[in-house]
Amino acid sequence: MRAMKLPLRTPRLCVREFTRADFDGILAYSSDPRVTRYLFFGPRDEQSTIEYLDGLLESQLEAPRTRFELAVEELASGRLIGACDLSMIEGGVFDLGYMLGSDHWGKGYATEIALALVESAFLELRAQRVISTVDVNNRASIRVLEKIGMRWEAVFRKHRRAKNRWWDCHMYILPREVWESERADHERTVQRTAGRIKPS
Repeated sequence: MRAMKLPLRTPRLCVREFTRADFDGILAYSSDPRVTRYLFFGPRDEQSTIEYLDGLLESQLEAPRTRFELAVEELASGRLIGACDLSMIEGGVFDLGYMLGSDHWGKGYATEIALALVESAFLELRAQRVISTVDVNNRASIRVLEKIGMRWEAVFRKHRRAKNRWWDCHMYILPREVWESERADHERTVQRTAGRIKPS
C-alpha cells in the first residue's frame, strides 16, 4: 500500500491533510478568478467548495490511496494559503499540481511545494514517472516545472474542454532515472564543495 508521510515540511511551508476547518481558507483562494484562471474549474462558490471538500475528505479514506490532495500552510503565519496534489493516473505514474492564493505569488512557494511532492512521489509512492499538464499560456507554472527539473514532452491541442473553451496544454515529465541521476549529481556537488571548505 502506498503512503505519504504527512505532514511534509519545507523551510517555509507545511503540507498536510485538509480538515473541515479549512473551508473558509479554501473558499478564500479558490473563489479568486486570478487563482483559477489557468485551472479547469472555478472560481468556486460556497456550494462548490462544500462539494470539493467533501470529495477530498472522502479520498483520504481510500485504501490503497490514489489521490493525495493536500493543504499548504505557511509556517510563519499558520494560514492556509493553497493546495497541492499528487494523483496516480496509472501504475507508477503520478500527476503533480498546485495552486496558491494570489497574495503568495512570487515568493518561490510553488517551487518549494513541487520539489517536496516530487521527492515524496519517488521515495514514498514508488513512482516511476511524475507528469504535469499546464495551460500553454501559464508561463509562471511552466517556469516552476522547468526549475524543478521536469522536461517538456508534448503539446496537446484541445486537451480538454472546460469553461466553454478548448484548452491547449503542455505536458512535462520527470522519469525516475532522470530524477535519481540529477539527485546524485547534486549530492556529489555538495560533497565536493564541503570538502573545499575548511573549518574555522
